[in-house]
Amino acid sequence: MKATDQDRLIFKKHYRALCYFAWQMVQDEKTAEDLAQDAFVSYLNNKTELPDDENAIKSFLYSSIKHAVFNLSRHNKVVRKFWERTVFTESDDIDYEHQIIRAEFMTAIYDALEKLPEGCRKIMVMSYVDGYSNEEIAQELEISINTIKTQKRRGLSVLREKLNFNYFWMFLLALSTL
Repeated sequence: MKATDQDRLIFKKHYRALCYFAWQMVQDEKTAEDLAQDAFVSYLNNKTELPDDENAIKSFLYSSIKHAVFNLSRHNKVVRKFWERTVFTESDDIDYEHQIIRAEFMTAIYDALEKLPEGCRKIMVMSYVDGYSNEEIAQELEISINTIKTQKRRGLSVLREKLNFNYFWMFLLALSTL
């Protein structure tokens, strides 16, 4: 089945979040990308049977990845050992919901980070994503620690403006738990 402009828009809007969702379960970037792409192919093959509602489509995509991971785990010895040691319970469904929320949240964060000026973005990513200290960033980029602090303040200010109020506070909370 051919993809329409609406299908391309849905792909562009949800692809990164779906990749992150899959990555959380398989811990492999290429596999996660494959799973997200397979979910979209499955959507295109079944879209005549699905409601034309974006939330229903998004739910189908996430469910497709979840089920693909279960199927993949049967063929992957490491994942199989993990599932054998872990009893699947109803609470695992709640974990998947949390992973979906986190995937959407991280997509919003990365979208906001991409809109920062290059130098500021680099410092924010090195600090908050990669976990570098101010001193390590200063050595790596050969700039002063005061410049690092200033850029981080500016970056947080821009993020506060660009992100939904609740996302910004979740961002800060996520940073404090790292």
